[in-house]
Amino acid sequence: MSNNLSQMVKDGVPEEVVIFSEADLDIPEISAAESQEATTDPNVIEMTNLAAWFDGNVQNFPSIRKPTVSITGVDPTEQLLVTIGAEEGTEKRRIFIFDIAHLIPVLDRPAMDMQIYNNGFRIIYDLGNGIFVKSYGVRTGLISVFCNDVDDTLIPYAIVRAKKKDTNIEIVTRDPADIRHKLSEALDSEALQLRYKQSSKAEGLESNQDAINWLLERQATIEDINHHLQIDNVIINTLD
Repeated sequence: MSNNLSQMVKDGVPEEVVIFSEADLDIPEISAAESQEATTDPNVIEMTNLAAWFDGNVQNFPSIRKPTVSITGVDPTEQLLVTIGAEEGTEKRRIFIFDIAHLIPVLDRPAMDMQIYNNGFRIIYDLGNGIFVKSYGVRTGLISVFCNDVDDTLIPYAIVRAKKKDTNIEIVTRDPADIRHKLSEALDSEALQLRYKQSSKAEGLESNQDAINWLLERQATIEDINHHLQIDNVIINTLD
């Protein structure tokens, strides 16, 4: 599944450098509430901070390690240092430092995958019943993209933006049968090109399914968080 799930733990190599900023994103989002209290509501996901969450989840991410080092003057509860490589046993690794990890929001659920990019991170959670969340850590907070598992592929259907002061988000659902129906429809190529101009280079896109497959394959090669979000948004609009 990958977005195909079987590929999500592999780092991609960009086939074309396209840089997006958060200002470029026209996302029809559902905002989290301004003020929220802890709840046991099963339709709500509590939030925590990256520093508190990371130690309990890092074992699920083969390419990420947390070095056991102590640096004078560095508070490990505030600054999170990690190294990244391909898989276990890889000698060459990269270092990333999250300087205010105690203030960076994440969803307080066990995660199945985490990827760290130069301008943020992406965490994927399996909520069960075919519902997944791709959460993107960006400068302004946390943007979560709800997806359905359709034929072993994560299909985005809703975006929720949470600010750093929010404490939880509500789970958004969509009937997978509705998504399947939309995927089977003929593609409006002109509308797709208006949403994502790079699609003009694609060939053989006849159905919405063809277009979404092409977009997800392209997304798997991209390491820019905002570009990931742009593609998720294009998919949501295409299947709306």
